[in-house]
Amino acid sequence: MDDPILFNPKTHSHLIPSFADILTACITTPPYTTAGFLPPIDPARIRKWWEDRVREESEGHRKIIMQMARDPSTGEEELAGYVMLGMPVTETGPFRGSVEKLMVSPKYRQKGIAGRLMAKLEEVARAEGRTLLLLDTESGSPAELVYPKWGYIEVGKVPDYGISPLDGSLKPGTFFYKNLLSASKAA
Repeated sequence: MDDPILFNPKTHSHLIPSFADILTACITTPPYTTAGFLPPIDPARIRKWWEDRVREESEGHRKIIMQMARDPSTGEEELAGYVMLGMPVTETGPFRGSVEKLMVSPKYRQKGIAGRLMAKLEEVARAEGRTLLLLDTESGSPAELVYPKWGYIEVGKVPDYGISPLDGSLKPGTFFYKNLLSASKAA
């Protein structure tokens, strides 16, 4: 499997339906994730949401990192997962970035893709001068257990933070950060 790569709107926009499909699968396939949308999924709405993210990437407000893989049954190259680095425009925090939508297709889980994507995200963040990364995830989710393994420090939990796509109940969210400057000194 090749290394994760940066999304390029000029050459990768044809993948927008694949980004939408992975997001849909992560919301509707166990373990269900609270990823901004609730079932029943409207494919047009998710595709539009992705078009907006691509526009933000084109404007320099985010980077989209993607992992391509070969489908073992067809040999065709396809999108296996992605993560985004949000880069808010602020004079008081130009060094901050947000880790957003780390998603791996259910077909490609348990193959180390999430870790590869996060390593690439951190490399891109450093190159962009974003040395303090923030993220949130659903409390009790598999992601909550894996971020500390990658050096992210839990800040705390917020009760009733997101609506579960499984049953509509309110779920707590767990917040993390990682200071890439401190992490590089410790390594």
